Amino acid sequence: MFIRPFAPCDADALASLFHASVREAGIRHYSAEQVVAWSPSKPDPEGYVLQAESRTMLVAVDDDNQPIGYGDLNSDGSIGHLYCHPDLIGTGVGSAIYAAIESAAKRAGLAVLYVEASEGARRLFKRRGFRVLARNDLKLNGVAIHNYRMAKKMA
Repeated sequence: MFIRPFAPCDADALASLFHASVREAGIRHYSAEQVVAWSPSKPDPEGYVLQAESRTMLVAVDDDNQPIGYGDLNSDGSIGHLYCHPDLIGTGVGSAIYAAIESAAKRAGLAVLYVEASEGARRLFKRRGFRVLARNDLKLNGVAIHNYRMAKKMA
């Protein structure tokens, strides 16, 4: 595995990876109705290209340079996405992406990192020193779902 900056040619693979991760891994912690509301269909890949213009987006790739995970960091210290292929959850891909995000945050001089973590991602962030600030109960596409607002002060 290697972690590198996002390239526009990654966009379609990341859109597919996000959708698969939500649908296949999200179901471990959320109902079928909730995962469908979270990702009703594969997102438009162009959205990834646009997002990469305003944030640090990192992609974990396998030996064939195929994306297996990704994450992003906004200039305000918020982590928008941290997803890996559903078959690779628990294998260290997410942890490696997070470590690369934290390194980028340190280089940028950020004092605090924030995330709106899903039920499944909450454990990863807690192990990395984040604390839960609040449980967010919200509606996505008319369906009740929750996540957690978490923060970590950078050392």
